[in-house]
Amino acid sequence: MSGSFETMSFATRWLGRPREHWAELGSTNDRAMAWARAGAPHGALVTADAQTAGRGRLGRAWASESGEDLYVSAILRPAAGKAIGALGLAVGVGLREGLARWLPTTQLKWPNDVLVGGRKLAGILCEARWIGSSPEVIVGFGVNVGRARFPGPLADSATSLRRELAAAAPGREEVLASILPALEAALGEFFAGGFAAIRGRYEPHCALVGKTVLVDLANGAGPKVQATALGLADDGALLVAPGDGEPPRRVESGDVWLAP
Repeated sequence: MSGSFETMSFATRWLGRPREHWAELGSTNDRAMAWARAGAPHGALVTADAQTAGRGRLGRAWASESGEDLYVSAILRPAAGKAIGALGLAVGVGLREGLARWLPTTQLKWPNDVLVGGRKLAGILCEARWIGSSPEVIVGFGVNVGRARFPGPLADSATSLRRELAAAAPGREEVLASILPALEAALGEFFAGGFAAIRGRYEPHCALVGKTVLVDLANGAGPKVQATALGLADDGALLVAPGDGEPPRRVESGDVWLAP
């Protein structure tokens, strides 16, 4: 199994330059990590037609059928001292804006999903290691592009560009070519000004804001709490208002569910 260096030109300055494409990988994030350790530059991109061990947040499996969808990982080398805790939210902004060409009503589900009509269209996984004071980050994302059917429980919770647009659905390379410039722009603003710089481009499209949600405020030590999602803080934390007159609380990690 070997990779090839793609020469397709994207409308970017640094993202996707260079790009390594594989017919099949265990995980694009794992390959990107290995490439980063070998010295791959900021913005280098790994793509694959299929993953045999694709994963999402918290180690969840990501269905990765061959030749249907986008599986992408980018190597990022932010400057030392840059806060990267809300990086996944910046990636969400870039994905949503890149996909809005076809699906303008796409929403963002804090912290790492892209939705259409309440169904998952794309997911994000950021992983980092530190080299001294400098982070080396792998940003992985998957976009459901071409598949028409989903297995098991995904049939009721996932969607794709093909399911939403039928014959008008674009191909994978066209989708990637639209996403990368939008993602590069969002990342550039995030690295320059933190999440506060792009909060106004995330919050209006957040599927949770104004809704009743279930959150884990006890880090697994207690039951889920029903609350109202108020918005996002400048550092990307989700602000929620529990019932009974309690003050707003911050949710910095973990799962959040829309209340039934």
